[in-house]
Amino acid sequence: MNELFIERMKELLKDDFDAFMNSLNENEVKGFYLNPLKKDVLNHLNHQYIEKHPYVDGGYYFDYLHYPLGKSPYFMCGLYYIQEPSAMSVAACLDIKENDYVLDMCGAPGGKTCYVASRLSNEGLMIANDISKLRASILSSNIERFGLKNTIVTNCDPLKMKFESFFDKIILDAPCSGEGMFRKDKEAIDTWSMQKINECAYIQRNLIDQAYKMLKKDGILIYSTCTYSLDENEKQVEYMINELGMKLLPINKKEGMSDGFIEGTIRMYPHINRGEGQFIAMLQKTTETAISKEKILKPNLKKEQLQLVQKFYQENLNIPVPPYLYQSNNHVYAILNHFPELPIKVLRNGLYLGECKKGRFEPSLSLALTLNKDDVKRSYNFKCDSQEVKDYLSGLTLKGNNQKGYGVIFVDGYPLSFYKESNNQVKNLYPKGLRR
Repeated sequence: MNELFIERMKELLKDDFDAFMNSLNENEVKGFYLNPLKKDVLNHLNHQYIEKHPYVDGGYYFDYLHYPLGKSPYFMCGLYYIQEPSAMSVAACLDIKENDYVLDMCGAPGGKTCYVASRLSNEGLMIANDISKLRASILSSNIERFGLKNTIVTNCDPLKMKFESFFDKIILDAPCSGEGMFRKDKEAIDTWSMQKINECAYIQRNLIDQAYKMLKKDGILIYSTCTYSLDENEKQVEYMINELGMKLLPINKKEGMSDGFIEGTIRMYPHINRGEGQFIAMLQKTTETAISKEKILKPNLKKEQLQLVQKFYQENLNIPVPPYLYQSNNHVYAILNHFPELPIKVLRNGLYLGECKKGRFEPSLSLALTLNKDDVKRSYNFKCDSQEVKDYLSGLTLKGNNQKGYGVIFVDGYPLSFYKESNNQVKNLYPKGLRR
């Protein structure tokens, strides 16, 4: 491990340094939080291997060595989100209102996005962004699995976002030197340097300035990193207070949290908290700045596309067609009537319903994951540990009972995927990239 890093941590931690270094040799801790859009999830989990998080709503630790939740069909149904426990604490610090407009500036892989968006109503809005195309795609997939309808996923440099005084809350989990991840990410150790710290601090400062512009007056910025460097943490908070005039909102210290070097900020260390390293600060914008009037995204389905969607719903579902439909290259989305029109790359505009092809509409996994048994005309329901579920997740065709048309495979009552049945064969529509 880099000697300069060790010297800096000795200076920061003093008498706690040895305990900190010893903790880096221990096994990492894993956690998850429940999807509030799904009911009775705890009834299907093995309580022998899970333990309630002390303050994260719906949060738990789990024994990943004996209970690999990421491999369970329940994970594919979106019943929970697996997230590092300290990172889980960030979104839990926010007082979320159902109609908030929220931006997650550096949102991938999506743990904070899904936590917040699943607590917003359809009057609220979540825009989740990531600058990396690959990471934004992962972000979009996680949002899909969680069954979110109020979320837009974008893929752009957040400095190019044009919003002004638009958001009630902004999450800035800033790119950082990653010192808090040393226990679980050996690459973070190998790539650590003072140059990396300085580069990250420069990027963070620009992102903070951009977040400030996009916040409404009295809006809240929650700033977090997974590092210990003062340059990337408290010094950035000092800038927000002294140069931007923001008000620091003290975070109520909970179990496992330590005081930051500015009163009201939080640090989390692996020798004190059950999780990795984290810094959290919450600040409020106190001044009025220019307000941009965002154009509203207008429904744009062509008549023949709408007819295909309506025909699919009439033949296969028991629910009405969503009122606001938007299409891009024949891909159809259910949008909300307050979605803004964005001049940046959009990967997901609300709930992706499916694709209009020649003479037919093919439904999406996203739509399937939002349905319940009463919503569909045809379905099969299997136990989580059944051979049918294992076969379906591996891409195999199942034997049917002559229900012709589209239906949904359910796992203990939770939607997994569409299928299409004909000639007593249940054709597998589970996306090939997710099969195992």
